[in-house]
Order: sequence, then structure tokens, then C-alpha cells
Amino acid sequence: MLSTISPLLTVWGLIVVTSVLFFWRFLRFALSTCDADNMTHGLAHLFCLLLLSAGLALGVMIYNIPVR
Repeated sequence: MLSTISPLLTVWGLIVVTSVLFFWRFLRFALSTCDADNMTHGLAHLFCLLLLSAGLALGVMIYNIPVR
């Protein structure tokens, strides 16, 4: 368990959150130009949340790699 937050992990998290928010804005624009139903919007929102959690989990895994 992490007792302190590493600055590198914080930067990684900021990069992941910023990129997912940018992707979400692009995806919302793309969905607004076509005739998308509520299910498609919900799945796009779920995909962005999964992308965010996967990116943050990857950052935590990279942070916990043992160094000799």
C-alpha cells in the first residue's frame, strides 16, 4: 500500500486525466454530430471511465516495480 504519493505518480495521473478528458470532449463532439441514442452516450461515458481507471492502475503498477 502506498504510504505517500510520489510526484512522478502525481504527474502520471495528471497526464492520464487530462488525456481522457480531452478524448471525452472529442468523443462528445463526434457523438453530437451524428444521431446517437442514450445508450451510445452511456457506453462512451463508461469507456472513458474505464480508460481513466486503466491508466491510473498502470501508473500505480509502474510505480511499484521493484528496483535493484
